[in-house]
Amino acid sequence: MASNSRLDLAFATPVIVDRVDNAEAINAALEPLILARRQADKGIARSNLGGWHSDTGLLRWAADAVRPVVARMVELADAHVVDVQARPGQRRGWMLDAWANVNQTGAANAPHSHGASFWSAVYYVRVDEGEGGELVLNDPRMPMIEMHAPFLYFRDMGGERLVRLRPNAGQILLFPSWLVHSVTPWQGEGLRISIAVNLSAPPLAGGQ
Repeated sequence: MASNSRLDLAFATPVIVDRVDNAEAINAALEPLILARRQADKGIARSNLGGWHSDTGLLRWAADAVRPVVARMVELADAHVVDVQARPGQRRGWMLDAWANVNQTGAANAPHSHGASFWSAVYYVRVDEGEGGELVLNDPRMPMIEMHAPFLYFRDMGGERLVRLRPNAGQILLFPSWLVHSVTPWQGEGLRISIAVNLSAPPLAGGQ
């Protein structure tokens, strides 16, 4: 390659991976609240295949326990956007919608995206020993990149076609809500417990 060549990366899709401080204590508080809710409420059907999906009132019924997790998600969301409408020192704020997921052996989540939101985030409360349960992110350029030469990949471009992220307790993943994602079947003796949050952007107070 010529020495004067330059590689520019265009049209990137951000996927932020982070870890919450004091995760062990946070998870110890969250887990019994989520399992008690599952015991008391049959939940709702969304993308879940065999798992339990709570109602979207998690910020109400687990408010104190989940607060540090949500605060970190908001920090990450703020750090990775530029708001061209905001005046200096002004921030838009986020409208939040949150729920819990509990997957036992064989449970999964079908491919889906989250409409009417800007960011989506997942936080892992409990991940027992086992295989599967990865969060799978679908390349938004599909099927275009497979039309001509599906056996070729671009060099040093990061993930292509599918990106699989293995869950770890205490981990946050943040990604655009329009990105199609799924969860592979959980094959373990215990449970895979997570919470999910959608962050939507309301109009700026006072308008422009």
